[in-house]
Amino acid sequence: MSENPGTTPAGEGQDPQVPPTTPDPTPASAVPPEPAPPAAPGYPPAGSYPPPGDYPPPGAHPAGAYEQPGGSGVDVMAAFTWGWKKFTENAGPIVLAVLGYVVGLGVIIGIWYAIMAAVLLGASDDLTIDANGNIHGGGPSMFATLFFVALMALVVTLLVSVFQAGFIQGALRISQGEKLTVDAFFKFKNLSAVILASLLVGVLAAIGYALCYLPGIVFMFFAMFTMYYVVDRGLGAVDALKASFQLVSKNAVTVLLLFLGIAVVTFVGGLVCFVGTLVALPLALLAQTYVYRRLNNEPVVD
Repeated sequence: MSENPGTTPAGEGQDPQVPPTTPDPTPASAVPPEPAPPAAPGYPPAGSYPPPGDYPPPGAHPAGAYEQPGGSGVDVMAAFTWGWKKFTENAGPIVLAVLGYVVGLGVIIGIWYAIMAAVLLGASDDLTIDANGNIHGGGPSMFATLFFVALMALVVTLLVSVFQAGFIQGALRISQGEKLTVDAFFKFKNLSAVILASLLVGVLAAIGYALCYLPGIVFMFFAMFTMYYVVDRGLGAVDALKASFQLVSKNAVTVLLLFLGIAVVTFVGGLVCFVGTLVALPLALLAQTYVYRRLNNEPVVD
């Protein structure tokens, strides 16, 4: 076999074939992509909008949500119209209840004055006034008289407050559509709180009236729903007074119109003497009940 000079043997001097390499799918130097920026507050992320029809109708409140007290736009004239309607529908029980309260209060006052007269009888001293206008005499009888008069005023105030609470309870039931009998106005609830609230309001009002009278009127204006919160919500005297102040302060214009309307109705009723009062007082209380319900966003049955 002849030599092949100048040639390289087969397989020598040639680089072995190396298969091509593919780049590393996850190079170490690769930086992970930044997360998507958060969506703007109040908007759902892209692609997550609810399908059509899932939105509540305009003006609707979510389930379980209730408006806070202090509703505006209460028609005071509608309150008196409603009060007159309910008075005519329940005139018998209402008038009989008023008569019962008036007669009962008159009997109590008569008995009280009889006791006071018996105590003071024969114990009175002659009162004399000198040239300088100074009062002489009186002695213990004068102080006893003042004591009995003050105590009588307190008793009458408490009795009137209890009667008022009974009427408020009846008016609240009328606002729920109930047909009442006379005994409904004589069923008292939360009586201890009624008495305490009456004392609290009476003392603060007396202080206000002593300060040139006007502060007392302003106080009674803000405290006019105190007894409603005691009877309707079962609140204590202080909490009921606070609730009344909050309700009136949020609805001052509406309550002022009611306040003036009640003053006009009671004044006109007083012009017709006792008969007018039998109508004016229940009418004013029913109108006040209507406004109380509506300002607390509670329904009133027509």
